Amino acid sequence: MLESKRIEMLDFPICQHGEGPIWHSERQSAFWVDILSDQIIEYSWANKTISQYAAPKMVSAIFEIADDLSNLIITYQGGVGIYDLQTQQVELLDDLRIEWLETRCNDAAIDPDGNLWFSTTHIDHQEAAGALYRYDSYGKLDKVLSDVSISNGPCWSPDGKFLFHTDSGYRRINSYEFQGANLKALPFQIEVSEGVGFPDGMCMDSDGVLWVAIWSGFRIVGIDTNKLTDKISFHQEAIGNSSWLVHDVLDLPIPQVSSCCFVGPDLDHLLVTSSRKDLSQEDLEKYPDSGKVFIIKMNSKGLALAPYKKKFKL
Repeated sequence: MLESKRIEMLDFPICQHGEGPIWHSERQSAFWVDILSDQIIEYSWANKTISQYAAPKMVSAIFEIADDLSNLIITYQGGVGIYDLQTQQVELLDDLRIEWLETRCNDAAIDPDGNLWFSTTHIDHQEAAGALYRYDSYGKLDKVLSDVSISNGPCWSPDGKFLFHTDSGYRRINSYEFQGANLKALPFQIEVSEGVGFPDGMCMDSDGVLWVAIWSGFRIVGIDTNKLTDKISFHQEAIGNSSWLVHDVLDLPIPQVSSCCFVGPDLDHLLVTSSRKDLSQEDLEKYPDSGKVFIIKMNSKGLALAPYKKKFKL
């Protein structure tokens, strides 16, 4: 368990399905979403205050737009849009030309060049029913990967040359050579053994350690993407049989750890979201902090992520 001095737990709000944490550098705030409550949440770092915003249905990801304090680019059940924090209204940019009745967006990220990467998934996470897309800074949409089940990530190596992407249902994190809208699959994969949990949202620190939320696993695992190992240690068992070196394990008092992101002016805190989705009343009594956000003081710093570099007018 984490030392109490390293971890802060926010008692409010309690999310039904917390996801998508980001650091907004211009507002000096952390944001995250509650997908099942259709809410965007903002935490002011200096004032330690919470603001809540009504969001479109099943909002799944939100990001800072360069040189824009009052609008976010967001993904939700319906497509990609621009969200106005003052009016709490969204303007649709692209509906992907798909049927949304049984589909929603899932995890997303901004690449080093300022383009949006996001995914879709079936409402019940049917196998191979989703896709990974790239929405560039000019508003051009490309489908990058098809037949995806539960897409999480992606995130990039510190040098921007490699992309890591999770299809959570397969308990596998795949790596790719990053070539703009094109990905070249690499043979290096991070496998999470059955019984350990499912790799969910993730983020990268400046040393190349990939911090992965383990759904049903009570933890965040830091995996050094620079090193392989054939040694089995206590930390190594946290992801099972993978040969990638486990750098650290952050145990948490909740089973459904959903995502994480480096936040704060120095990017030296890890904000972790969690979920109450599908937990029984007995589970909730056993794990009453499910759905809360945790902020952990880290020994490493996160990568400064680019905002979405919007180059078109509405």
